[in-house]
Amino acid sequence: MSWTRIEDILSPQLDPYRHLRTTNLTRFSGRFIAESKPLVARLLASSVAVESVLLDEAFVDEAREWISPDQTVWVVPSAMVSELIGFHFHRGYLACGLRPRIGTVEELVAQTEWKSKPSKKERWTGVMLVGVQDPENLGSILRTCSALGIQDIVLGPQCVDPFARRVLRVSMGNAFKLRFFEITDAIAAMNGLQAVGVESIAACLADDSEELCDFSRNGHSVVLFGNEAHGLPDDILAGCSRRLKIEMGLATDSLNVSVAAGIILHNLCRIC
Repeated sequence: MSWTRIEDILSPQLDPYRHLRTTNLTRFSGRFIAESKPLVARLLASSVAVESVLLDEAFVDEAREWISPDQTVWVVPSAMVSELIGFHFHRGYLACGLRPRIGTVEELVAQTEWKSKPSKKERWTGVMLVGVQDPENLGSILRTCSALGIQDIVLGPQCVDPFARRVLRVSMGNAFKLRFFEITDAIAAMNGLQAVGVESIAACLADDSEELCDFSRNGHSVVLFGNEAHGLPDDILAGCSRRLKIEMGLATDSLNVSVAAGIILHNLCRIC
């Protein structure tokens, strides 16, 4: 396939891009949509398969400087883009990727080398999310994980789709660098990780939680963050190896989950 101009808005080649506000391609078709030049560029540079790129005709000359002539590209008239996707759009670039397979915790355990007494550089750090439903929170957490070199993300029940358009936008495409594992039972997943020496650390404001300023890791760790409003369920908190909280001043009672994740993960990866 090569670059092809399409002027018929009903063309089936354009179906993945149609009415994006009401279509969740990730959940139903194994596809996802990346929007804007930076996200499309990061997608094309990643190992994730790309089905096609949708290009506003006004950006063709610019796009030829960095998109391969062998890439499947649909070029459409500028006036047609907003009507096709269902909202006002001036960023010029969209791409349809093929969703990577999401693994299981059993596969994570099998694929990772677990040293019994790892050095600081050898310590594995993972993140487990339970009930994180806001796309901006998830996107911010994924961007932070990428920046800190945390590649493995375990998605528990009721988490937002990591390849939703808004999540990808907020993560700035860093989700393309990460490995995702999906679970239905967080306690079973923690037990499986604990069996190979991974300590489960719950972010929790309980009175008996250790304060971050005094916290020290023992080795491999998976850090758990819960729902924006309710935090982690009691049974999951009871099953964790340790609990951890951030000291706060001025009678502040909580932090946004993505902010808390950034502070905790930075400390665990860089300081402890």
